[in-house]
Amino acid sequence: MAWAATRQVGCGVRRCGPKTIVVCRYSPRGNIVNQAIYRMGPMCSACSRKGCTTDYLHRGLCSAPVI
Repeated sequence: MAWAATRQVGCGVRRCGPKTIVVCRYSPRGNIVNQAIYRMGPMCSACSRKGCTTDYLHRGLCSAPVI
């Protein structure tokens, strides 16, 4: 999950012995104390990409297709 303000995500994956390490960077950054993760509003009202749909598992959020 990314914050509503997030516009770019970059991730890397590396196997280290029996473990797999995944690191992601978000821009602009998120996880800021006292800030909401998402904006309140009608479902999918801020989706600009084709294919965004209402996420029925997480009510009030929308899902974008995986690229």
